[in-house]
Parts: sequence; C-alpha cells; structure tokens
Amino acid sequence: MSKYHFSIEEVKHIALATIALAFAFSLILNSDAIFGSFFIESYKLSYFTNALIAVGLAFILHELAHKFVAQKKGLWAEFRAWPMGLVMAVALAVFTRGGFVFAAPGATMISGKRSPLGYSLSHINLKDMGVIGISGPVVNVILTAIALPFAAMGFQLAIVTAQVNAWLAIFNMIPFAMLDGAKVWQWSKPLWMGFFALCVGMFAITLMV
Repeated sequence: MSKYHFSIEEVKHIALATIALAFAFSLILNSDAIFGSFFIESYKLSYFTNALIAVGLAFILHELAHKFVAQKKGLWAEFRAWPMGLVMAVALAVFTRGGFVFAAPGATMISGKRSPLGYSLSHINLKDMGVIGISGPVVNVILTAIALPFAAMGFQLAIVTAQVNAWLAIFNMIPFAMLDGAKVWQWSKPLWMGFFALCVGMFAITLMV
C-alpha cells in the first residue's frame, strides 16, 4: 500500500473544516457589503463560492503539505477537525462583524512510525516536527506569490486567493499551542523570525492590491 493515503473519516473532517472556514472568510472579505445592512438579505451566494474556491485551495493544500511531508518520513498523519475551532472560526467572524478569522478549524494529527502492533507514539524529533510544521505555511506563501500578479490586474478571485493564503500563513505561524509556528519556533527561532517576517510582508502587499 502507498505510504500516501487518506481515510474516509479524514476526508469528511477536511470537507467540514473547509466549508466552515470558507463561510468565515466570506464574511471577512465582504464585511462592508454584508454588515452594512441586514445580514441575511445582504449575504450573497457568490461571496461563499469565491471564498470556497480560495479557501479550498489554500486550506486543503496547506494540510496536504503537512500530511505528505509527515508520511514521507514514515509517520502516521491524518487531519481532524476541532469542533471548538469550527465554532470559533464562524462565531468570531460574525461577532467581530467581519474583523477577524480564527483560522484553525482543525489540524493534521501526527504520531510515530509504524510498529508490528500499529502506529506507536514514539518520539518525533524537533527538526522533523519543524519541517512538517513549516511546510503548510510555505505552500500558502507560494500560492500568495502566484496569485499576487493576477490580483494586481484586478482579478477578484486572485485578490481573495492572495489574502486568504497570506492570512493562513501568518495565523498558523503564531508560535502558540498547536499552531505550526510553535513547532518551527522550537526547532529554529532564527528561521521562524525570518519566515514570519516574510509572511507579514506578503500579507501587507495583499492589502495594497
């Protein structure tokens, strides 16, 4: 069997998290139009579909990067949605009137290498965790860079894609709790500082287009 594989449960969790995050981003990206009047009447399906395309690309590829890098190292890796994270993603977007997205509706769970009895919880060294951790934000930075030239030409979907990817990179690089940034910080603080500065710079550029 290929070392790169998915379970049905994982696919369900990815789909649920993607939909929740897309809805949250649709509120942020269209906050003036949505919260300027009665919410239900002003919300348009196009807001969600544009966000779903951008978030689907950004979020799924982000998590796949974690998964495939971990599996390449012989580790077990599957995405699991976090119920509280799903609620917070949507609730904070609504309660802040489109001011903030909690971009952690779940995470790729990782455990040790396969033993005759199954997957163990053996120690995973800091470098491996750091490399796995930074792989997701690296994908988001690359996607931001690809989208920016088209965003500068005024393509709305490219603008949304650039902003979503840049925000996912910044948020996930915060060195706190289960976020990717905590793993990178523990592995290499200089690398974390340099890459986080790059993420902030990319996000600033997306706000100018």
